[in-house]
Amino acid sequence: MRRDHRPLFVKRAAAALSELYARTYLHPQFDALGAGSKFINPRYFQVNGPRIRIGEHLHSMATRDRPIILTVHPDRDQTSRLELGAFCIILPGVRIAAATEIVAGNNCMFATNCYLSDADWHDIYDRTEAPGRTARIVLGDNVWIGDSAIVCKGVRIGDNSIVGAGAVVARDVPPNTIVAGNPARPVKQLDEARGFRRRQDLFHASEDYEVYLERYDAFMLAENTFGRWLRSLILPTRSL
Repeated sequence: MRRDHRPLFVKRAAAALSELYARTYLHPQFDALGAGSKFINPRYFQVNGPRIRIGEHLHSMATRDRPIILTVHPDRDQTSRLELGAFCIILPGVRIAAATEIVAGNNCMFATNCYLSDADWHDIYDRTEAPGRTARIVLGDNVWIGDSAIVCKGVRIGDNSIVGAGAVVARDVPPNTIVAGNPARPVKQLDEARGFRRRQDLFHASEDYEVYLERYDAFMLAENTFGRWLRSLILPTRSL
């Protein structure tokens, strides 16, 4: 689709239905979910297992062909867990699977198709034994996991670090470091003295973030009409 042809009231109605679906079917699946969460296409967001906790203002977008899947493997001791801090964003196709423990700080960003797993999920020699070897994953604050990157068991990633697209991270990453490749290696050091603008700053700006989004949608969709929207669905043309 070349552009969003929906009138503002249609977009608002769709958002309200998504919010209703998320509150009814998705929110109860979390042990804790902070205020201000926003799920785009919540029916493609899967929560499997207990002890999944997420901080405030999670923003996520799943799609039919790239669902988001958060999984905690149930264990006898009931200690396995998955926790994400506040102001995180999760894009389509993200999978996070915890057999022991995966913990991420605030302002973390998970790009399309990235995968985090703290287990082998089968023993190396006894392929019938699951989940195999495990070791906790810890992400600091403001970590960015790039498109299709993989973070393996036992890895710690320091504050503000970035994992490049397609990287496979099998060793710890220091703070303020960009890593890339397979296996991932440092390629650049970030200058912490320059400061970082984090996702939480969107919500602490002079204008409320939700008000900004409403104003932006009203501007972008101002000329859309119900009739033109229906025509774009039935008989799209370049002029639309």
